[in-house]
Amino acid sequence: MRILILPSWYPTKNDPVRGSFFAEQAEALARAGHSVSVFAVFSSRSIPCRVEKSRRGEVTEYAISVKRIPCHLTYFRIMNAMIKLLRAMPKEERPEIIHVHSFRAVRYARGLKALFGLPIVVTEHVTWFERGLLNEKQLRSVARDYAATDAIVAVSPGLREQIRPYCGGKEIAVIPNLVSERFFSGELRAQAGESIGFVSVGMLDYKKGFDLLLRAFAAAAERTEKQLTLTVCGDGVERSALEALAEELGIREKVTFAGNVSREEVASTLRRNQIFVLPSRTETFGVVYVEAMACGLPIIMTKTNAWELLALPETGIAVDVEDVPALTDAMVTALENYDSYDPARIAAICAERFSESAVTGQLTALYRRVLEG
Repeated sequence: MRILILPSWYPTKNDPVRGSFFAEQAEALARAGHSVSVFAVFSSRSIPCRVEKSRRGEVTEYAISVKRIPCHLTYFRIMNAMIKLLRAMPKEERPEIIHVHSFRAVRYARGLKALFGLPIVVTEHVTWFERGLLNEKQLRSVARDYAATDAIVAVSPGLREQIRPYCGGKEIAVIPNLVSERFFSGELRAQAGESIGFVSVGMLDYKKGFDLLLRAFAAAAERTEKQLTLTVCGDGVERSALEALAEELGIREKVTFAGNVSREEVASTLRRNQIFVLPSRTETFGVVYVEAMACGLPIIMTKTNAWELLALPETGIAVDVEDVPALTDAMVTALENYDSYDPARIAAICAERFSESAVTGQLTALYRRVLEG
């Protein structure tokens, strides 16, 4: 099958983590036997419009860099570039279907559908619906974009319910994000030694709840005789405040702020530790949870949109959002029951639900249904 992917954001050399799960899904689809192209749009400060072609494994990427200008002219520059790219392809090599990631890129897919007759699948990822970040005018625009698609996907059951009012009664499939094979390819989590390591991964911003994590970690450390450490991978606007909070709580020597690390370093850091914890205030799915599971770690999370898919009795614990005492209890419970979490079983559950083959199989079946009408 020939698939064109239109992501609403995508990795760059300077920011290889942003949208990495879109790139990883594209590569997984290519490994599953599909012909995959990506049209990724980036802002430029000086270049009116430039297209650069490159390869990411078996995926052909087209980076469309555009200088933002007033009114709708930026949109027309982008559409013109995409149309030229498709027209330059031999008909037998043109995509058969467009897969859009998040509603923001549907506007381009609509134009391509009108000109080339390509059906559209959209997968929604953003937390904006839950956080109330879209006004009435914007929500009407979202509804128009969804109405133009041929299939709608949400990455979690909770997100499905949040977007349902804007889908005009259409069926909404739930297909989760996948875990890159790099997280399955190494050893499972390290055995606990003299200390037990908690680990967390994410942008250091308010919605990820790292302030809650530090408070709960400090309280948990007071309630156990075990030596505890916490490693935080990621960077962001709250880093300085979080470092100051760790100092204030008296846990600074127990906490390592690792900063931004590569995907490979995330995998190795997960395997060096024993328990994953991230108390997000809002989350549509949370790829980092399943990455931790792939490495055999039990997870502690909050009851955001995907918790029922992830926090099974065998894999971890979910607590209410913003509940520091419950989060503390969960961390202590995970410590006390650490030996009952079988790393091989956790990884197997993860593979069954979130591996490349599991997710690309669901996507392939959906593409076929759309193409068969």
